[in-house]
Amino acid sequence: MQILHFQHSIQRIVLLAAMLICSTAAKAQITENILNGEYREIILKQLQKNVENKEATMRQKAERYLLALPNDRKLYDESKLAIKADLVSGVNSDGHAELNYKFSIEYTCRHFESLTDNYPTGAYLCEQSNASMAICELTRMMVDEVAPTYFKQGKKTDIKLKASTDITEVTHLDYGGEYGEFRYMAARYNGESVRISVSGESGINTNAQLAFVRAQGLKNNLEKNTKGLKVTENNYSYETRSYSEEGSMYRNVGIEIVVHAAFDEEIVEMNERLINDEYIDYNIPKIDEGQNTKTYVLIIANERYPRPMPDVPYAYNDGEMMQQYCIRTLGIPGRQVKIVEDATMQDIKKEGVAWLKNIAASQKGDCQFIIYYAGHGLTDYDHNPYLVPKDLDFKGIKSMRKKKTIDVESRMSRRDTKRLLGQCLRVDTLCAWFNRVPVKSITMIVDATFDGNQRDGEPLVNIKQGDKRSKGLRLRNDVVLISAAAFDKTAYVFDEQHHGFLTYYLLKELKSRKGNVSLSELYKAVDKEVQRESSLQGHLQEPTITVGGKLKENWGSIRLKQ
Repeated sequence: MQILHFQHSIQRIVLLAAMLICSTAAKAQITENILNGEYREIILKQLQKNVENKEATMRQKAERYLLALPNDRKLYDESKLAIKADLVSGVNSDGHAELNYKFSIEYTCRHFESLTDNYPTGAYLCEQSNASMAICELTRMMVDEVAPTYFKQGKKTDIKLKASTDITEVTHLDYGGEYGEFRYMAARYNGESVRISVSGESGINTNAQLAFVRAQGLKNNLEKNTKGLKVTENNYSYETRSYSEEGSMYRNVGIEIVVHAAFDEEIVEMNERLINDEYIDYNIPKIDEGQNTKTYVLIIANERYPRPMPDVPYAYNDGEMMQQYCIRTLGIPGRQVKIVEDATMQDIKKEGVAWLKNIAASQKGDCQFIIYYAGHGLTDYDHNPYLVPKDLDFKGIKSMRKKKTIDVESRMSRRDTKRLLGQCLRVDTLCAWFNRVPVKSITMIVDATFDGNQRDGEPLVNIKQGDKRSKGLRLRNDVVLISAAAFDKTAYVFDEQHHGFLTYYLLKELKSRKGNVSLSELYKAVDKEVQRESSLQGHLQEPTITVGGKLKENWGSIRLKQ
């Protein structure tokens, strides 16, 4: 990764100019200048990551929402919901380049036992289609909950409403005027520009009118229920069509939203953060590689899991940056830093533990280990922590078998819990695998949440917890374990930085100290900063440290950089 040399004074002038100039055109020009400058590629990369994360978050919210729908509103598994978010370039009315946020949601419906999710024949009310109601609610969640920072006061927003009919010809339908009356309204119908008029007096007499009124139902729902769209300057358009086939799957709707210049404020803020060197992914300090020859590192970054287990946001990035800092800042030879992404249990045993044990034997114990993990964590009935490998088999787990999402409302049975945790790796078992292995010290860093929640605070699984706790981890004497939070507390992600809180502040401290820091100094600084920033974001996270008996007195003097 290329080291960036920041020109502080020049960039500060650009930033201040961007903040002081008030006209929209001037702001757009400043933003364009920033993107064409030193930080362009970095900012674009970060913005793209932000958008991708919002899409992933939206997909998870959609899965949970659809699972929780009452029976009379459920959508069938055989049908498909398509959600897409993207960063797209454009040109504004003043001819300046702009970056826009684009979100689209559509639903492909199929017959299922003679039932349908879409509109009955001739129906136009939004409430008459389960799919239309779901699409409107999910759009509201995207605007108000997932990406509210893009929908600021006065932002120009294009909203395209899509609706269709099947080939069934409309002759006359009564229209109650629920969405108003329309006179020569511009729309697209079957790919051509048309003008549509509909009134209570004349009713709905063509397929073009029916599709248009269905689109108006979407607009009515969005305007009524979506707070973010009440402050933006909205330009609605209507993309309608009539299929040449008959069936409910051709009576569907979709929504596409483009927020113009959605990232202007974010770009200015990111530019300032880069000036202040707040991003740990860039400008990583480098010492002469290979100086720290007696340290060996195993990094496990588990981000992708088989369904119904959700993914772990930013685990890959956590692992990759941990690898970079070990090599560049701690001076550990690249061959001595192994990263395993989406590790199975066999990967952990053979590529990880066996690799380290062989090294310890060859070095006669004259070495130290760092083991890092980012991924899912769970605790059992007695609150013992487990790491979750990728290769989970849900066939024998009744509550998870053939499911797209986990029903977090229902508590898992003891049998299902046992079968799930039986495939996971207990933390003290991992430590026990190194018993009688000659080594100076083992520093374990675990950026995972174990309390049944995910990194974003949403529920993961509902495992019954007993009142009494186990006696604690059985750590071998020379192990130091730093965990993102207590095992009964949630460990969160720092979305703005694309990292877990623990990983971000641990690497940030290594960056500021160029790796020259003792373990006690490192933990003290990380603990302070994680608590401060997480509490500012609305949820207090407190890292913990557990030390084996042999190191009780001198663990703090251990240095990751030898």
